[in-house]
Amino acid sequence: MKIPKSFTRRHPSTNTAACQAIRRDACRVLRRVAGDMALRPRDFTIREHRQRRREVEVFALHTDSLLIEIQHPAGAEGGVLMSYRTCRGRNDLTGGRDNAVSVDSLASEQGYANLVATLRVVAGRRG
Repeated sequence: MKIPKSFTRRHPSTNTAACQAIRRDACRVLRRVAGDMALRPRDFTIREHRQRRREVEVFALHTDSLLIEIQHPAGAEGGVLMSYRTCRGRNDLTGGRDNAVSVDSLASEQGYANLVATLRVVAGRRG
């Protein structure tokens, strides 16, 4: 999987063009993950929200049993952070503990394939 350049660069939160690029790329990555997990469009929701206390933009793919988040902290040195966790229904925002994902490992085919296989197991899907 090719990592978008907006994920690896530092962007100030006042740069609206950079924020739009991150939003577009994060949603694109989440849709690809959903497709590779063989999720139908009705099986997942992609949401965006802001954590005001920590100044973080969060993009989330939410299924009935899995929550995948891409976080973009304001002025982050390394770009975005990615994590996943279990949940009970689409309204459960707390769920289990966060499992961090190295964004750099997604650049290799093996790393991305391992992530998708892990997410399928966590979500309770086979295939």
